[in-house]
Amino acid sequence: MSRTAVVVPGRGQMANLRERKKADTRTRLSVAAVELLVAEGAEGATVSAIADRAGVSTRTFHNYFAHREGAFVHFLREQVAEWVRRVDRAPAGMSPLDVLRSIFRESYGRSQDDIVAAENLLVLGEQVMLLMGDEEHPCAESILDPLYEAVCRRAPHLSAFRVRVLLDLGLAAGASVLRHQPPAGEPGRDDAVHDPAHYLDEAFDLLARGTGQEFRDDSDQRGTD
Repeated sequence: MSRTAVVVPGRGQMANLRERKKADTRTRLSVAAVELLVAEGAEGATVSAIADRAGVSTRTFHNYFAHREGAFVHFLREQVAEWVRRVDRAPAGMSPLDVLRSIFRESYGRSQDDIVAAENLLVLGEQVMLLMGDEEHPCAESILDPLYEAVCRRAPHLSAFRVRVLLDLGLAAGASVLRHQPPAGEPGRDDAVHDPAHYLDEAFDLLARGTGQEFRDDSDQRGTD
């Protein structure tokens, strides 16, 4: 009788499997935290509710995060990591501002039920800054550092200061569309256009007209970086 060979995972494989399970649990907890925050506000996003939604105990939650804000920050860091991958994969001729525009357009195209829809990310970002104390604000602000670094790699002719200013302006433009796009019937609104991406393009076009020179690799550019 022939026997089927049994493959016993080595120590390295077992360690990798454990790490993947830990990463999956960490992500599941952070997603549950953000879903509750968006749906029920800070009052509903308690550690107990987050753990219950993720199907684990509060003790397990605390094995991964010291407090709920840690779960929110983890979610944002993972989202920023995805944006960094998109910056790195974008066509070589695309300006940093247009890369950011394309990232926002994808987020604006999602349903409000999707936690990475633009509206929900805005709520999350605002809540994180409100919930974290002054001592932890530098940690919250560092979430975007990988994105700044990715754009610096893409546009080495720009100083780190200019990259930060320009990306901050781009993020502000995206948030401004959510807050200020004209309601139906208001003068200046094209009621035939219901897609917020239309107003996102308008905001980024306005921004590009004001900052277009900053994206030129011009050896004659005046000023110091």
